[in-house]
Amino acid sequence: RLVPYRGSSMWIFHGLICAIFILVTGCQGAPMGGDDRRRALGLLDRGIQLHTGGDPKAAIATYEKALDLTQDPEMKAAALGNIGLAFSTLGNAEAARLKFEEVGRLTQHPETKARALNNIGELFHKQGQANAARDSYQEALGLTTHPELQRLITEHLSELEQP
Repeated sequence: RLVPYRGSSMWIFHGLICAIFILVTGCQGAPMGGDDRRRALGLLDRGIQLHTGGDPKAAIATYEKALDLTQDPEMKAAALGNIGLAFSTLGNAEAARLKFEEVGRLTQHPETKARALNNIGELFHKQGQANAARDSYQEALGLTTHPELQRLITEHLSELEQP
């Protein structure tokens, strides 16, 4: 439910969406040279391949290279979100949450912010922090217009209501 990662369906949706978001929007923000932009996008793609291939540590290093190459806030948000997902895969929920929070501060796009909030909600949910998870999910639901993400968040909220 968070990003494109093997082993858990929860990780597949959001990471892929984040990468697709970058490709579709063209990372409109700070200007970036064509070669640097292509290299950064290539690094993001390579990071996803590494993560889905079972090497989240190498994916993090690759996403960090993309961060170094770009000043575009939306491309940075995508890289940071994917780093967060890789940290989550590695079991480092605190580092993941910090990256997702950074995405929320960096992005100007409501859908990207909603994805970050959903991911934070999932981390809280896994840690048994139902109230914090609910707050994060509800904030995300208020931002998104994407039907699949709305459905996913609604499912998360209903799971919190079950004993």
